[in-house]
Amino acid sequence: MARSLEFDRTRALEAAMKLFWTRGYTATSLPDLLETMGIARSSFYSSFGNKRALFMECLELFGDRTLAIVEEDAKRLSPTALPRAFFEATLLEPSQRRTGQGCMLVNTVLELADTDTELNQLATQKLNTIENAFARAFQLAQRHGELNTAHSPQALASMVMTINFGLRVQSRKKQPRQALRRIVENSLSMLGLAA
Repeated sequence: MARSLEFDRTRALEAAMKLFWTRGYTATSLPDLLETMGIARSSFYSSFGNKRALFMECLELFGDRTLAIVEEDAKRLSPTALPRAFFEATLLEPSQRRTGQGCMLVNTVLELADTDTELNQLATQKLNTIENAFARAFQLAQRHGELNTAHSPQALASMVMTINFGLRVQSRKKQPRQALRRIVENSLSMLGLAA
């Protein structure tokens, strides 16, 4: 009979995600993960496989949660208000400490683009999924005459994500919240998304 796991897997995964988000993949050691997750080495290997598999699961979790923010806001907000709501929820409202961590997906692309193709591709895929959610919302707004058609929905979504990348780097530089807010306001205004 298999022995049951003696820890809360969801809570351990959450703890690991936060540690990877703060330190990155390379700087996070297995002993640090075990301590943060509050599990034994044997439980770690039987439940998560290895550090790399755990990191991939954490990227999936982080990406899915970020996408859910966009999708939930898209149900209740005008598509033109969606980018501002996204930046409020993920950058301007969280604690200064959390804002200073940047975005785990963007951090992964910056850290691993030239060293780990598979992890970089997973982070990129998650970012692309978020971009596509914006594009769908902008397409709907253009169809209903709520948004200028000078740019395609995909081009607008790409610009929103490019702004997101820049903001995440700025947040890692510990820019004051007001400076980040000004970047958001000015950027969205230039794109006609300041609603």
